[in-house]
Amino acid sequence: MCSKYGRTYAVPAAIMQRKAVRKSHRMHRPTDNLRADHELATLGVRVLAALSEWVAAGEEFPAKDCAAVLSFLREWVLGVHMRKEDEVMAPAVAMLADEDAAAIVGELLRLREEIVALTHSLVLFWEPMGDLTTSESTGFAETVHALVARLRRRQQLEEDSLFPACDANVPGDDQLQWLEQFAQLEAERSSRAVWKRRIDVLAARWLN
Repeated sequence: MCSKYGRTYAVPAAIMQRKAVRKSHRMHRPTDNLRADHELATLGVRVLAALSEWVAAGEEFPAKDCAAVLSFLREWVLGVHMRKEDEVMAPAVAMLADEDAAAIVGELLRLREEIVALTHSLVLFWEPMGDLTTSESTGFAETVHALVARLRRRQQLEEDSLFPACDANVPGDDQLQWLEQFAQLEAERSSRAVWKRRIDVLAARWLN
């Protein structure tokens, strides 16, 4: 509620949201938002790697926990985080008239395609919800290794090249719009905070 000329009136929710984003923008850049995403994604990848080592050692296949991590990869890493990068940030960077920037964006998109394919391949292992044969355990571990390598490569490429290019060349007003689009993407699905609580539970189980 606001008061003006002795009258009190309600401020539309859209205006309040935009003011909140502007306030946030004074403290954070889009790349800061994405780096925070990377911290959570890295934790999820570590859990996945630990699950893979467990399976490779011939232990009982932890189908429920594998399903939880893969849901995180599909619904949040691919469904929210990478959409921020590939649908919001990358197109603008590709238009910077910089051949290196365009090449980086192309590499990121190629890596995403491979990550999607590998994630779908992993789903096939836990859908039966039973123990794996020796060959299946080996295949699971190899697929996880390939997926983790591509996730880490993409993250490194972004932090070393894409993010600095954005910080240095993209106007502040455009970055503000990105933050608003980021917020909208998270509003459409679960937020980082929701997934962090879920991944923290798995990390406590598999990384300690």
